[in-house]
Amino acid sequence: MDFTFIQKQTTCQRAFTLIELLVVITIIGLLGTALSVSVQSGYKQARQANCKSNLKQFGIALMIYRGEHDNVTPDWISNLYPDYVDDRGLYVCRADSNKGKSSPRPETLVRRAQARNDTDTAPFWDNAKNSDSTRNQTIQCCSYLYEFSHATAPGSWWGSVNWPQNQKPTGKLTMGQYKLAQMQYGDSSSKSSTGVILPYSASRIPIIRCYHHWDDEVILGYNSGSASRESKQFVTINVAYAGNVFVGPLYWEKTIYPGEQTSSSGQ
Repeated sequence: MDFTFIQKQTTCQRAFTLIELLVVITIIGLLGTALSVSVQSGYKQARQANCKSNLKQFGIALMIYRGEHDNVTPDWISNLYPDYVDDRGLYVCRADSNKGKSSPRPETLVRRAQARNDTDTAPFWDNAKNSDSTRNQTIQCCSYLYEFSHATAPGSWWGSVNWPQNQKPTGKLTMGQYKLAQMQYGDSSSKSSTGVILPYSASRIPIIRCYHHWDDEVILGYNSGSASRESKQFVTINVAYAGNVFVGPLYWEKTIYPGEQTSSSGQ
């Protein structure tokens, strides 16, 4: 028997070419990338689910509070603790890298969206950096922006409200007073297709907002400078005045409602 032939044949069967090795490495790399994306997506969904659960509990607590206080909202959501919310952990979103110790709107988002405004200052935050005597100082950390707060609303904001004749205020308004008027009377952003200014739906006006999931996904909304052109926008998770939780664009006033005709020029 020719043992030399058998040895050569065995050697050929065990050989691994460089091309085959590169193919295997490439496949392993692709599988690793796919797994990493899947894991990151799972983390994002888990954080969103937890945040929505927090907001839902706040929504229920606020509805109970209004029911016991002649439909008046609290000055701050920290005032819900401990009678209406008994877990301080609800005030911190898992996606908040600062753990509720700083601005409810991440600095990265503000820079990317070029949307810095008064809410990016401490008087609008419901955490230890805000010394307002009307908030509950027991709550030191809060990731969420309370839209109906006791903070002073900028005049340029409530000046756009469609106030009834001779009812436009001349003094300062709190954010809570401004938001109630905005919901009741509408403003320049709530015009119908016929040009009529409509009030905002209580199930669509946010009372608490979370900005910490802004880069998880995008959502279509109307451009701030146009009521007919839509664009992809960063997202927020919100609990509405009516208590429901919804995902919307940064400028919730520019939400595209079901059944609305959208522009073909959207990006």
